[in-house]
Amino acid sequence: MMNPIQGNGNMYQTEIGYGVPLSGTTTVAEGLLPLYNSTATAAMKSESSLTYNNNVLPLPRKRSRDSINPILSFPSPVQQQSNNNNGNNKTCFLGHDISFHMEQQQLDIDRIISQHMEKMRVEMEERRKRQARKIMEAIEGGVMKKLKAKEEEIEKIGKLNWALEERVKSLCVENQIWRDLAQTNEATANALRTNLEQVLAAAANNREEAEAAAADEVHDAQSCCGSNWEATAEKTVAGGGGRECRNCGKEEACVLLLPCRHLCLCTICGSTLHVCPVCKSTKNASVHVNL
Repeated sequence: MMNPIQGNGNMYQTEIGYGVPLSGTTTVAEGLLPLYNSTATAAMKSESSLTYNNNVLPLPRKRSRDSINPILSFPSPVQQQSNNNNGNNKTCFLGHDISFHMEQQQLDIDRIISQHMEKMRVEMEERRKRQARKIMEAIEGGVMKKLKAKEEEIEKIGKLNWALEERVKSLCVENQIWRDLAQTNEATANALRTNLEQVLAAAANNREEAEAAAADEVHDAQSCCGSNWEATAEKTVAGGGGRECRNCGKEEACVLLLPCRHLCLCTICGSTLHVCPVCKSTKNASVHVNL
C-alpha cells in the first residue's frame, strides 16, 4: 500500500513521499526510491531485468521533460536549496519526522569524534612527555657520567696537588736545614780561618824569635869551636826553625788539632795520634796546614 503524497500541489513546496513494498517480489530499494510516472517506472523495470558485472543499476534512458510528471519529479538544485532554507520543511521517513533523530545522531557523532580527538591528543601528549622524559634521562645519564669523570679527575688532581704541596714543604724544610748547615759551616770556616791566621801569626813570631835566638847563638858561638856552631846550625835547619813535630821530633809540624788548636804534629803523627801532645786533650778533628 502506498503512502499518499504530502504537499499542497505546489511544485516548489512538494515533499517527497516513499512507498511500502506491495509484495515479496518488490525490493526495499524500489520502495525507498521516489515515485515516478508509470512510463518511467515501466522503463526502469524493463531495464532492471538486465544483468551487469558490477551489479550497478542502469541509468534511466533520456526522456523528454513532458513525459515526467512535474508533481512527482525531483526538485532542481535551486528548488532544493530553497527547500533547505525554508524553516518549515522537515525530513520524513515512512511518514515520521526524523530530523530530530538525525540531529541527535549528528551530535552523538560529533561528541564521539571530539572524545576520540581528545583521547588522541592526550595519548599524543603522554607519548611526547614519555619521549621527552626518555631524552632527558639519556641526557642526564650522559651528563652524570661526565660529571662523575670530572669529579674523579678533580679528586686525582687534588691528591696530586696535596702530594706536591707536601713535597714542597719537605723541600723547604730540607732547604732550611741545608741553609743552617751552610751557615754553621761558614761560621766554622770563618773561625778556622781566624785561628789559622792566629796560628800563622804565632808561627811567624816564633820563627822570628827562633831566628833571633839562632843569631844570638851564632854570635855567642863565634868564640867557640866551629864544629859546635855547625852542629847547632844543622839542628836549627833540620828542626824547621822551632816548628818540629812534638811527637817524633823529626818532621815539620803541619797539622792543626781541634778543638785545642795546637799546630804540633806532622802528617804521619797527625793521622795516627788521637791526643794532643801539648795539652793532652782528645782530638776531634785535624786540619792540614800548608806553610
